[in-house]
Amino acid sequence: MELPHVQKIYEKLNKTEDLQILAVEINDDREGAETFIKEHGLTFIFAEANREFVETNFNTSGYPNTFLIDREGRIRQHHRGFREGQQVELEKEIVEELARK
Repeated sequence: MELPHVQKIYEKLNKTEDLQILAVEINDDREGAETFIKEHGLTFIFAEANREFVETNFNTSGYPNTFLIDREGRIRQHHRGFREGQQVELEKEIVEELARK
């Protein structure tokens, strides 16, 4: 489960408004998603999309997917799935990207 880890990274690194996180929730179970968000205290932005839109526009299938997008809107990293410990790698990538000005 990656989003609670992403929340911790967000809280740690979002000292300025340079870091924005957008989670896209596939609209299969909106009520379940809202419950999950509240239970885990997730404070970043959530958007809702249908599965076909996400799979077509982000060239992906299977979930979760994590994209690191730079200030110019370019995808710098794409992680498919989540494994325990991956949050360390993700945090390192975010720190490196935030250091680019």
